[in-house]
Order: sequence, then structure tokens, then C-alpha cells
Amino acid sequence: MRLIVHEPSEAAWNMAVDEALLVAGIEPTLRLYGWSPHAVSLGYFQRIEEFRDLPPDTPVVRRLTGGGAIHHGDEITFSLTVDAASLPRDIGASYRLLHDAAVAALAAAGVPSRRLHGGATTSTRPTDRWCFAQPGCFDVVTDRGKLLGSAQRRIRFPRARVLHHGSIVLNRPELTPFVGATADATDCTTAFAQRLRDLLGAHISRALAMDLRHGALTTAEHALATQLCSERYRDLAFVQRS
Repeated sequence: MRLIVHEPSEAAWNMAVDEALLVAGIEPTLRLYGWSPHAVSLGYFQRIEEFRDLPPDTPVVRRLTGGGAIHHGDEITFSLTVDAASLPRDIGASYRLLHDAAVAALAAAGVPSRRLHGGATTSTRPTDRWCFAQPGCFDVVTDRGKLLGSAQRRIRFPRARVLHHGSIVLNRPELTPFVGATADATDCTTAFAQRLRDLLGAHISRALAMDLRHGALTTAEHALATQLCSERYRDLAFVQRS
């Protein structure tokens, strides 16, 4: 598995890179990144009208994955892009596999959490507008709230592939103060964040029985991401569609 670690970037670029890896990636890839400036990502099927109350200077992007909106602040975001055969065909089973790996990584970093075994199942069209508002089945939580938000997109063409998005909150973002955060259990220093990234890579690759190596975007992936960033993720018609 190729591990790509990117510095925090703008919302449109982040989503464009993940789609490029889904469509054109040639090997299993785990990408770790952040958001600068902080931004709100809408689930693919959400309506922009639900978010007219956001502060006017809030960057907003639409994800390729479904689920509720996330205020991306001080967090570790990961995207996993693999051939569909690398994950269980059952979506719930794939969430369990990856969330158990995240729970193990968090525990090794000194943050206790657990995966829920009951509650509503993950939906591409949630009833609550915020992803972290109502923890459901398979979600990773602490005693303070939902700690890890996840969503998936599966495609069949040009080949069967999966994109799994995950966001682990370090410090609570302003717009969603009801979330769980690693800051509840430990000081979120730069060293802690780096250790958690390392542990995520180790535990996710182990869960998929893959060796981990550091890598970078290929020329083709970067070119496609640049095109998608301009033509889709910075396009107001796409972001604001109903």
C-alpha cells in the first residue's frame, strides 16, 4: 500500500486528489491530509440550502462520498482508495474492518474509543445535516461523542474501486462542538498528530494484509486532480446543486 502524506490544502484540491486516486490510481493508496483554510464538506447528496446559515466566509466543497456534512478543522483526514476486491463486499463489514483498525491506532496513541455495535446504519442520505451529530452503527465514539466520521463511494468503471473517507477530530471545530475529540484524552501536539498518522498507516495496512511504503502522486494522477479541481470542485454549479 502506498502511503501519501500531504500538508493541509484547500478543500477543492483535497477532494480532487481523492477522486483522481479513485479513478486513476494504479495501486492501493492511503492518503493522510488536512484542510487549510478550514472548510465544510457536504455529502454528495446533500442540498446546499441546508447550510445557508454558515458564516459567509466559510469555504464549502462537495465530496464524492455520501453522508452528512463535516466541518474540517483541526483533524486528521484519511482517504483509502483500493480495488473493490481488497475490501469486503458488504459495506458494513468494510466499515467494521477499517474502524477497528482506527480504534486500535487510537488506543496505541493513548486515546480510548470504541466501535458501536448498534444504532442506525450508515446512510448516503442522512436525516441530520451534520455527520457527527448522531452516531450510528459501526461509528467510532468516545464518551463525549462521535470521534471518527466516515463515508464511502464505490464505482464499477473503469474498474471496480472504493474510496473510503475518514475524519478523526483532534480539537473540536467551531461549527460542531458536539463531537468527540482526541483532545479530551491527550494534548494534541504536533508529535501526537504525527504518531497517530503513523499508527493509522500501520494498522490500516495490517488490516488489509498489505505492506506499507511511502510514495507520492504520479504525474497522471496529479494532472487529473488539477483538471478535476478546476472543472468540478471549484465549480459553483457542482458545489451548490440541489
